[in-house]
Amino acid sequence: MGCSKGPSDQNNVNHADYLKSFGWHLDGKISERTQGTQNFLDAQMAGIDLEPYKEIEITTYMLKEKQKTGKKIYASVYEYNGKIIGGNGKLEEWEPGVFSLKDKERLVSEGTITK
Repeated sequence: MGCSKGPSDQNNVNHADYLKSFGWHLDGKISERTQGTQNFLDAQMAGIDLEPYKEIEITTYMLKEKQKTGKKIYASVYEYNGKIIGGNGKLEEWEPGVFSLKDKERLVSEGTITK
């Protein structure tokens, strides 16, 4: 189920700890919103199955990590009934743009982002 399977007890951690468990570091909150899950492409592209949920809460953060080009990297954390169920990352001006939070080492080794 995408990035929903991280360290144990993930539903009892805050967003910063959840993202840090994948190696990411918060720089600041960008937005919070409620999102319907039907045809939600960002989650689908990151490999997250949201079929069991009609609506989720999404909090988006800017990350301290940067792309090699200096462009920004964002992470979104998905919650349902106050529990973290997954998340995804997004690279500014990059195709395909959306990635799994588990992909940090791959993005570093490909030269897309800096450590």
